[in-house]
Amino acid sequence: MNPLIRYLVADVLRGQRWAAPMLAYLAILMIIGPPTGPVLPTYAMASAALVPIGMWITVVVMHNEEPMQVAITMAVNRGFTRVWLAKVGAALLCTGVLGVSALVWLTATSTQFEHAGVGALDFAMTVLAGVAFGTVISRPVMPKLGWTMVLGVGICFGQLFVRQAPPVNALIDLYAKDTPGAASTVVLIGVQSVVLSALVIFLAHRVARTRV
Repeated sequence: MNPLIRYLVADVLRGQRWAAPMLAYLAILMIIGPPTGPVLPTYAMASAALVPIGMWITVVVMHNEEPMQVAITMAVNRGFTRVWLAKVGAALLCTGVLGVSALVWLTATSTQFEHAGVGALDFAMTVLAGVAFGTVISRPVMPKLGWTMVLGVGICFGQLFVRQAPPVNALIDLYAKDTPGAASTVVLIGVQSVVLSALVIFLAHRVARTRV
């Protein structure tokens, strides 16, 4: 699986479609940071932005190969499921690099190193959620780019505005109220996010297999 993920990441890097989401996220970081006060709300905003960015990167990874190239990759690597899961892994890796970079930069510029563990959990859950939602709006689940954009925007609005929706609304609401004992609550939100992401990935895989 690791060689396949390396191949997919290298193929995406050669295609250079990764540049747009990366530059978009860097612009977001420049707007919200460096933190001038408590770093936790900044972590929440920076990690929340990784949900749409993760969805975007997942679409890039899933759509990078042409249909004929997809068929060849599946034939060489023992079928659809292995290749599809490797693409999910490649999207997680690419999005995770952005998350780690943001975490290191925000922590270093705030010098509030005691909150780095909570920040790492924030970024981990949003990276996973972004990629999970990205599998729903990518080929072969969503073959039409127009519907990909519509559904993607809908998911982002749902994450932002649905009360206590994990991970985005729940994190922003938590830090906005400066709730005591935030670390334990973040762990709970993280568990909810993992369960939600796993369910979304499972359903996306089931639908994708029927459309190959």
